[in-house]
Amino acid sequence: MLSLVLGSGSPRRAELLTQVGLQFQIESPAIDETIQPQENPISYVERMSTTKLAAILEKHGANEQIVVLCADTIVVHNDVILGKPASDTESVEMLKALSGGSHRVLTSVSVGDMSGLTKSSCIETVVEFRTLTEAEIGAYCLLGEGRDKAGSYAIQGLGAIFVSAIHGSYSNVVGLPLMESVSILNEFGINTLIDK
Repeated sequence: MLSLVLGSGSPRRAELLTQVGLQFQIESPAIDETIQPQENPISYVERMSTTKLAAILEKHGANEQIVVLCADTIVVHNDVILGKPASDTESVEMLKALSGGSHRVLTSVSVGDMSGLTKSSCIETVVEFRTLTEAEIGAYCLLGEGRDKAGSYAIQGLGAIFVSAIHGSYSNVVGLPLMESVSILNEFGINTLIDK
């Protein structure tokens, strides 16, 4: 019987996989997430998810019947990667930059098993923000909701009131594009509907 491992400490990713009825264990890989010089956003996010996958697979024995799913999500504004804010001041600056415009949310999903088979996919969603007031930005940052989120907002929380439009996968913005992730898992023998 195949077991699924979610290679992520993100509670949002765990909630999304639970939402579609999957059972899994969680392992959080420790990797260097430093952006390399001249590394573009797609190359970076793909490198992060595949590096996480390799780190988890390396910890397991060759005979284990596991499938591992790892992902990495970034917010990109004017081709600049916006990670998790290091301070409330940085959070304010990020939200000011996103106010009244659009940005991209990229998630790279990487899945692999102990046979050496791996598959990755990078999903993009475009998110539009309405114009935010300084008072709104300050109040939101004080709440702390965006402190551990790329781009400094949570679309599944109060941050949803900033979003005027989404073009693409909503779950991708939360942290894991479900349709694409489940499609890849199906190729590895992990099924959400058929095995019920």
